[in-house]
Amino acid sequence: MMDNFLHPGLLMIITGLLTLITGKEILRRVIFIAGPVITLCAVAISGADKLTTMFGIIFSLIAVVAAIYNINVKDRLELAAEAIYAGSSISVVFATSWIGMLVFWELMAVSSWLIVVSSRTEEAGKAGFRYLVVHMLGGNLLLAGIVIKLAQGSTAIECLTGTCDAAYWLILAGVAVNAAIPPLNAWIADAYPESTMGGTVYMGSFTTKVGVFCLIKIFAGTELLLYFGVFMAVWGACMALIENDLRRLFGYHIISQVGYMVASLAMGGEMGIDGAAAHAFNHILYKGTLLMCAGAVISATGKRKISQLGGLAKKMPVTAGCFLVASMAIAGFPLLNGFVSKSLIMGAAASYEIHWAELLLTLASIGTLMSVTLKVNYFVFWGKTDKDVDVNLDAVTLNRKIAMIIGAGACVVTGLFPDIVYSLTPYGTDGHPFTVDHVTQYIQLFAAAAVVFVMYAEHMQPKEKITLDTDWFYRKPLKYAINGISLLCDNIRCATGNAMGRFFANANMYLHNPHLIAERIFGLKPKAPRNCIEDDDVLQKPAGWLVAVNFAVFTAVLLFVFIYIHR
Repeated sequence: MMDNFLHPGLLMIITGLLTLITGKEILRRVIFIAGPVITLCAVAISGADKLTTMFGIIFSLIAVVAAIYNINVKDRLELAAEAIYAGSSISVVFATSWIGMLVFWELMAVSSWLIVVSSRTEEAGKAGFRYLVVHMLGGNLLLAGIVIKLAQGSTAIECLTGTCDAAYWLILAGVAVNAAIPPLNAWIADAYPESTMGGTVYMGSFTTKVGVFCLIKIFAGTELLLYFGVFMAVWGACMALIENDLRRLFGYHIISQVGYMVASLAMGGEMGIDGAAAHAFNHILYKGTLLMCAGAVISATGKRKISQLGGLAKKMPVTAGCFLVASMAIAGFPLLNGFVSKSLIMGAAASYEIHWAELLLTLASIGTLMSVTLKVNYFVFWGKTDKDVDVNLDAVTLNRKIAMIIGAGACVVTGLFPDIVYSLTPYGTDGHPFTVDHVTQYIQLFAAAAVVFVMYAEHMQPKEKITLDTDWFYRKPLKYAINGISLLCDNIRCATGNAMGRFFANANMYLHNPHLIAERIFGLKPKAPRNCIEDDDVLQKPAGWLVAVNFAVFTAVLLFVFIYIHR
């Protein structure tokens, strides 16, 4: 059992705690950088299985890059939450029992919520609450499934593919929440943009990829996930096409890219599993770089809407160059790492003759090219514009530039030398990405998409509009349901209170007037009260009888006295 808690992830959790209690800024920075570096070394020598080691390496590596990017942050709570979040994510990867997985799963949810609210804005507070509610739902589903597994006598994490009991569905649903599988996917585009600039880099790198890792380990080869994965890939790319908010756009592309991974692991087999793992590895590199560049743009300009930006390549050349590389990588451009991992996924679809999935995933790649590589680069950095956006270059500090360069450089290196990634995959599958047919196919697709974009560039201009996501379909009914239930409960409360009020009022009346009980039981009606003001007889008759009686008594007494005296 202790093996679930003594592993490299614990080093990052300790790093977060030390960051929180360390007062000296210089020492805090050293700890914040040294923690992920030591963790990376520990992962490399851990001796774990290849899948665990691969995810441990990329998680530790992006933690190093994100720490460099965030080194100037002075908020100790934010830094601590980020380090603990990274450590808990690595801990889930290294967990071998259901209990260990659940403990770090919940720690990951709480620490990531702290990252969301660390920007301390009203919007972040609301988004953080919704984020926490969704992940509490996922955690409880996972808990219920794990309790069933423990009751069955199973304590070690195992592959559940092929089973169909309650534990299978509950654990799948719990993991699906973290993997942003529809319809519970809107939390990404809702919460991630409200976090801090550095916090978003962490958020975009861990939660969904931990979900992908668990899907590979527990549910690889589940055919149902293929349909969800393909839908995610297409849906995310389509939503990104119409999105104006820079970080929300990348949130949708997280959904889209995770869709590739889910579809690939659902295909199963060595190539499918390796394709999902390799794409998760590469995705963390180029998505982390894109989010760092977006954070630099927002910090320097104070604007997050694409429609408010333009012509930044001259003012922010390092950011523009790194973004260009990463945006080409996410679209799968040859010689970059996205192309390398997508080759495995598309190869798996082709070899297993799942041609409909191959076609839709190709369309999703075109959508990614148009929404990120072309749209963002054109309207934010390189396109002609009459906007003169004020830029605070001091906001893009040297450490941020270094982090972005490292991320972009990693996209190039792992793209030029694909064996670096292939050798880390569970089965070591070689995707042979640089075949003439494969490279030519992608270049033709991208060229055609570029022509279409140029022709309709004016229509691709982002608009100041609100985009509705899948959460609309349950938020609206849920809102009315909660309001209806609240109204029903209030009416029941009022009716109960009124009934109790009447009961106690009657009880008080009967206790003070017991004769009323007899009247109620025997049907006796009380005498009508007399009106002493309006009826003269009421006043005269009782007074006349009283005077007559008094006179008779007085006369009798006098007569008695008189007789007694004269006898």
